[in-house]
Amino acid sequence: MTKDEGGKRSASLEDIYALIDRNRGDAARAAQSKFHNEMEAAIAAIASIGSIAGARVLADSRVASANVLIHAELAATRLLAEAEMQASNALSSALTQRPEAIEAALLEIGRQTSLQLVTGAKQSVEKIQQDAEAAIQTLRETSTIAIREIQTLAASVAEQTKRDAELAAEKLTEYRKTTHNADEAAAEGNDMAKIVLEAAAEASDHLQNTIQKTMTQINTITDQACALISEAALAAERRIQESLEKALLRLGEIINAHL
Repeated sequence: MTKDEGGKRSASLEDIYALIDRNRGDAARAAQSKFHNEMEAAIAAIASIGSIAGARVLADSRVASANVLIHAELAATRLLAEAEMQASNALSSALTQRPEAIEAALLEIGRQTSLQLVTGAKQSVEKIQQDAEAAIQTLRETSTIAIREIQTLAASVAEQTKRDAELAAEKLTEYRKTTHNADEAAAEGNDMAKIVLEAAAEASDHLQNTIQKTMTQINTITDQACALISEAALAAERRIQESLEKALLRLGEIINAHL
């Protein structure tokens, strides 16, 4: 036997079979209670899966977003430092040239350095985009796994409930030991069988509604989490672009000051 939330024992299928000989009404009500309790247990398990999946998706999205922004800051710092270093190297190299060649050397070094900075910024942006896409893919997979687990659990419970209901209904429609005549017993059995089948169907419908709500919730949370990562990636790209512009400006200032 199982226990419901109030601590009372819920009849097993064998208990229901035993009741059928004595009282078909009690047996039908016991079957209703059994299906209700089993569905409530399944719904609680589904809710738990949904909550865990949602929490994991949100936590992973925050970590991924933070990593994207951190990488952007590192790339931005690297661009500015590279501009300063390359400008310093350009000056040192140009000073070794003949006086009439210094200006041309500085301009060429500035051009080459600018290309290097632009290429570095582009590579940083591409890396951030790849990391963001990988993180989003991971979140989608987490969501898919949770939904698949929910669907598998629900299908198993629904199938078991349907099977138990059909077996109980068949037992109820059979003629058993009774004080009624055969026609009365058959009618009573058919009525009770209908109640059992309807109870199982209602329980299954309730389960399906819960599944749909939980899956919608998981998908909504996942979409929000993925959007968070995408927004972080865009912010990171803007940060790198701003740093690139500052780096190029600083490079130009240093070189122009010595022309």
